[in-house]
Amino acid sequence: MRAHEAREMDGTLIRAMLDPSFYPSRPAEVTHVETHISHLFLAGDLVYKIKKPVRFSFLDYSTLRKRRYFLEEEMRLNRRLAPSVYLGILPIAHENHSWRLGGEAHPVEYTLVMRRLPARRMLDFLLDRDLVTPPMMGSIAEVLAPFHAQAETGAEIQANGHPKVIRTQWEENLADIEPLVGQSLEAEAFERLKDFGLRFLIEHRDLFLRRVHEGRIREVHGDLHCEHICFAPEGIQIFDCIEFNPRLRCCDVASEVAFLVMDLECRGAGGLAQDFLARYMELTDDREIPLLLPFYRCYRALVRGKVAALRRDDAWPQAARYFDLAYRILWQEFQPFLVLLCGLTGSGKSALAAELSRRLGLPVISSDAIRKALAGSSERQDRLPYGEGIYSPSMTKRTYAKMAEDAGGFISQGKGAILDATFQRRAQRERILSLAAKYQIPLALIHCQSSEEVAQKRLKGREEEGRDLSDGRWEIYRQQKADFEPIQETAEKIYLPLDTEAAPELLVRRAERFLFSRLKKRS
Repeated sequence: MRAHEAREMDGTLIRAMLDPSFYPSRPAEVTHVETHISHLFLAGDLVYKIKKPVRFSFLDYSTLRKRRYFLEEEMRLNRRLAPSVYLGILPIAHENHSWRLGGEAHPVEYTLVMRRLPARRMLDFLLDRDLVTPPMMGSIAEVLAPFHAQAETGAEIQANGHPKVIRTQWEENLADIEPLVGQSLEAEAFERLKDFGLRFLIEHRDLFLRRVHEGRIREVHGDLHCEHICFAPEGIQIFDCIEFNPRLRCCDVASEVAFLVMDLECRGAGGLAQDFLARYMELTDDREIPLLLPFYRCYRALVRGKVAALRRDDAWPQAARYFDLAYRILWQEFQPFLVLLCGLTGSGKSALAAELSRRLGLPVISSDAIRKALAGSSERQDRLPYGEGIYSPSMTKRTYAKMAEDAGGFISQGKGAILDATFQRRAQRERILSLAAKYQIPLALIHCQSSEEVAQKRLKGREEEGRDLSDGRWEIYRQQKADFEPIQETAEKIYLPLDTEAAPELLVRRAERFLFSRLKKRS
């Protein structure tokens, strides 16, 4: 069949499958869902799926024979974790200028028939409504742990865990993503991600090889994210696995675990991700998984970002969320480390702290928040004289002590933090420097500065809008400036004076560049 005939037939087939009379059950209505590789038709209690005649670097559905083969593979593989969902495969015939389901004489397409799962029991739906509990995440682990233990393995499958093969997959994925640089992913972030993956594979080569020898490479699901898990009435159903490319479903079980952990994190459910992980590790006693999670979470986030970008033009925000997560994971290899952001009120340090927190995945320890928590009030105190009330010397001392205490708590957990405060006294800064020295972790001191005119404009706008916790105003700025003790207690290599009058995106990139160069030297 010629290409233009196939395209025309594809269009008429879609119209035919949207007609309820096409199906034996005569559903009341039919809903069409399109992905980058398939068409799905939701017809009453059933779902009918046909594959598009497409070819990508990672799959080939270009011929009818291949599409039928991969539908059969999809049914066989998915029955492992969703046995009640995948019902069978039916031919579709085109006779007398009309389409017929089940026509055996001259089938020109095939459809996979599935039972329709309840949308309100899907994991992504439940997460969006805060209806997922730690025991529910544990129950997913209780399904996956025995599945992984019993999944197929062998020499051919185990070969997919070799560092050379994993490096090829990493590089192929980045090659697919590179055209997206400048749209959903910044060029500098892309280069840092490329560097991170290659360094991780080199530094952990023995670990990857050990996983192969221990039989940790299995034929698993391969696409384990929240949209593919359903808490169905008959029990958890995990569906829509990778059928089109064995390389993508034959991997380390740690990669599969990392996929779900990553997707939960991207949806703001990091705590539930840890509940799942803890239960899985308890059941499997696989204590090396946490060592591999940074790499595999990053890899899976990049894959999901790429897939989202391929689906449709309006998926760019979703793609960007996954790419942002991959970038945040990159910074975790350097933790714990501290970023001390100092500067006068109105210098832009809190805005920079918030953006660095979002991009680096670090918590912000804010003097404004801590001061008011200690005082037991969230109300603005913008009419207090300088140095009085909650801004008295004794309260300021308590505030900076609590900031150091909180930073120490994060460090003890192996995490970093951003400290956002004026830090106008040398002793306040030296306390944080001593803390970093005590734990032998890196620290970067970023001094935010702007002209008086810009600071005054910012403070006026903030006072009029009352949009944050800060009580800073122009007279406070002038008194802070008079009292600010010059920064002379730290080495130049950890100190960055930053003019915050530049565009916000340039500021954060300059700060990141400084941090990356400092932290990479240490690693």
